[in-house]
Parts: sequence; structure tokens; C-alpha cells
Amino acid sequence: MSDSRGRAIVFVDGNNLYRGLKTCYGIERLDLEPFCRHIVQDRELRAIYYADASFLQERGQENYRRQQAYFSYIRRIKGLIFRRGYYSEWTTPPTEKAVDVYLATDMVDLCHRDEFDVAYLVSGDADLAPAVDILVGRGKHVINVYLDHRKRNSYALRAHCQGNFKHITQTIAEQFAWKPPT
Repeated sequence: MSDSRGRAIVFVDGNNLYRGLKTCYGIERLDLEPFCRHIVQDRELRAIYYADASFLQERGQENYRRQQAYFSYIRRIKGLIFRRGYYSEWTTPPTEKAVDVYLATDMVDLCHRDEFDVAYLVSGDADLAPAVDILVGRGKHVINVYLDHRKRNSYALRAHCQGNFKHITQTIAEQFAWKPPT
């Protein structure tokens, strides 16, 4: 039996969020579990699907180290499923691969298995729109969660979410900013 307020799953495009937060608010990462609980409010948080690719060490040891510390931290979150993409070094600059596909296939698979009522998609990447269209077509509620900033927005993706969105404002980003252990 599901919670009468709705079963929620949060899908996070880690690199897209990282780049947006850094560009707009000067923040690298969010304390993921409290942030996800904040956005789903009184819904039952069933899982967090987080997809990202490891930075290439040769392009910056310090960035790689900080990212790996964050990955280590989030992997301890109960109910978090981590999907690891990769960077293709065949392009200049190297490009992230597989992350969007992981998120899209997980969203569609879990939709077909009726694992959630509401999907929170934390991304500004319009490449995820076809997966969102499938969820909406199957009667799922999809809420796009992304930055409240003109430099990085998700207007194209939001339209597929039937206009349902929540902003990550600077205040929210600061409230849930992750502080690495020292």
C-alpha cells in the first residue's frame, strides 16, 4: 500500500546539477538526502537515483578528489542507487557518456513497474524529455527541479513536465550546500 500523499523517486543528473550550481551560485554539491527530503515534502521518498561520471584525474586532481569524496558520502545514503557514466576521451574536450541514458532507462523502467507516483527530475538537460513524455503518458506526475537562474534553466525540459517545476534558489542551494569533512 502506498502513502496517500504519493510515492516519490528523485532522479539526479549529478554533473548537470554540479555545473549549474557552480556556475550560478558558486556551490559545488548539495547535501543530497536532506535536499531530496525537502523537495518531496510530505511524499514518501522511495529512492534516489543519482547518475554521474568521474572526472578525469589528468584534467584536475583536486576536482577529482573532491568529487570522489562526495561520491563516497552519497553512496552511504539508504535508498540511493548510484549509476556511473564515464568520460569519452575521443572528443575534445572529453564528454560525459551514459548518464542521461541511465536516468532515462531507470525512469521508464520504474514507471512501467509502477514504483512511483511522482518523479522529481533534478536536471536541466532536455535530452531527458522523451523519457519524461513516456512517464506523463502513463499518468505519472513529473516535477522538474532545477536552478532559478537565467544562465542555467530548464525551460525546454520543464515544458515536457507539463510545466511542473521547483526552483533551486540560491537560498535553497546555500541551505543544503554540502560541506566535505575536513
